[in-house]
Amino acid sequence: METIEGLYSDVVDATVRALYSRAKDEQSSMLYYQDLGLNEYEPDVPEEVLNDMSGFGRAPLSSEGQEYNVVTKVRGYPVTLAMRKYTAKFVMTEEDLHWLAKSASSKRMMDMRNDMSEFEQSMNQRWNEDACKVFYLGHGTTFLTVGNSEALFGSHALKSGTTQYNNFGSGDTERPLGPTALTDGISRMNRFQNHNGIQLLPVRDLRLVISTEKAAYAYKLIDSRQGPDVANLGLQFASSEALKRRGINIRVVVAADIPYAYREYWSLSEGNRAKRRAFMAYAWKPRMNEKPEYNNGTTIKTGSTVFGPVVLGWQWAFSSKGSSAAI
Repeated sequence: METIEGLYSDVVDATVRALYSRAKDEQSSMLYYQDLGLNEYEPDVPEEVLNDMSGFGRAPLSSEGQEYNVVTKVRGYPVTLAMRKYTAKFVMTEEDLHWLAKSASSKRMMDMRNDMSEFEQSMNQRWNEDACKVFYLGHGTTFLTVGNSEALFGSHALKSGTTQYNNFGSGDTERPLGPTALTDGISRMNRFQNHNGIQLLPVRDLRLVISTEKAAYAYKLIDSRQGPDVANLGLQFASSEALKRRGINIRVVVAADIPYAYREYWSLSEGNRAKRRAFMAYAWKPRMNEKPEYNNGTTIKTGSTVFGPVVLGWQWAFSSKGSSAAI
């Protein structure tokens, strides 16, 4: 539990000239997990076991008069929902309230009231950070798995007996973001299959998820229409214009809480596939208790949230660490 205590002794200090509340300038003032392709899901029980289901398999060949063959759906690997609880406490002493009320600046008292309404931002930040972890920690299994003890990004064993990768695959490298890497990633996504061995519909609604540091290059990549790689400067094949001709809409989404150490990572998130596979599950969203508590001359406000990302399949996403290291 995080506690903010003794804060207002600084606020009323005559040496403090600048307004102290800057919460509206912070990244936590907005929630952006849905921009990354994660959809809301409200489970009925804790630690719910979830499963995805493929469509029916391909119809077998039959001869005239032969008994019809049975086709079935294929159940994917189960995933157990793991939600985390985050709590925060906001404490004001009676001295804080007294001196704020006596302060010559009504602006300071107004900012203190704003702090109460901005209190939820401390919990919003956890939502943003965990949404970003899906992408930069998705190459391992420490944060989440997609079933069968598999990392989100890597090798995936299908129940049809084949193996697919939603990175560049064994024998390739963690390619840096670039025109060829981007379009090759899209081509791989278009070859993804379900557990019944049937290929999915081509991608249509793509998000290019990148760090703050890669934003300028990512926008240049999809906005540049002309390519320098041919003598006549043909259409740059990774531009949004070229992709639109293939029926693909792409937009850049900056996952601002990807740490600097992971700045070269880039991912693709497909909105239509994610609707049935990628979720931010929650018992309750960030909330404050309705009435403050009073104890030993202090006013206490508390808040909490219980949530966790859950992924039922990997076919909605693709990623590279961008390091050029061998896979």
